[in-house]
Amino acid sequence: MNALSRPAPLVLSAILMATMTLTSTPAAAQAQSSPSPFTPRLTNPGFYVGVEGGLNWLLNSDNFNFDTGYAVGGVVGYDFTGPRFELEGVFRGNNGSGFRGPFGTNGTFDQLTFMVNGLYDFLPGATLTPYVGAGIGLAFVDSGPGGCSLCNTEFAYQAIVGMSWRVERRVRVNLDARYHGTTSGDLPYQNNDISTMLSVSYRLD
Repeated sequence: MNALSRPAPLVLSAILMATMTLTSTPAAAQAQSSPSPFTPRLTNPGFYVGVEGGLNWLLNSDNFNFDTGYAVGGVVGYDFTGPRFELEGVFRGNNGSGFRGPFGTNGTFDQLTFMVNGLYDFLPGATLTPYVGAGIGLAFVDSGPGGCSLCNTEFAYQAIVGMSWRVERRVRVNLDARYHGTTSGDLPYQNNDISTMLSVSYRLD
C-alpha cells in the first residue's frame, strides 16, 4: 500500500504546476499587449493648430524689477513625425518698476513676438513624448512706462524643453518651459524671460 501511495505527492505537484501555468498565461499575455505610454507608434505627417498660455517672468535687470506676468498665443505647424516646424505668435505682459535716469517709473511692459520654431519629438506617436526646440523671430517691445507701446522692433530667440500627452490621435496637450530673449536695442532694460506654457494642439488630417 505504501509503495502505491508514494506517487500521489508527485501527481498533486504536477497538477498544481499545470494550474498555475494556465492561470498565469492570460495575465502575462495581457501585460505584453499593454504598451508603455512611452512606446512610439506609427503616425503620419500633417498640419496642426494650437493655442497656448502660461506664466512669464521678465528677469530683473539694471534698475528695473518685474512682477510675474502672463503669456498667451497660438501656433500653426507641420509635424514630420519627429521633427516639427511651426509659426508662433505670443503676447507677453508684465508689470514692473525702475528708473529712467533720476526719475522713477512703474507700469506695464508688454511685448508681441512672432517666431519660427523647430522642435523634435523623441518618441513620435507615443502617449507621452518629451521634446526640445528652438526659435528665432521678431519682437515688438514696449520701451516701458511713459514710452511708446510695442514700438521697438528687436531680434527674438528662444529655447524650449517640454513633455506632451497625446490624448488621442488628433489632440495633444503640451507643457513646456522656455527661455526667451531679445536684443536690447533702445530699451532701458534687458528683455530676458522665463515662461511656462500649457498648450493644446489639434491635427488637421
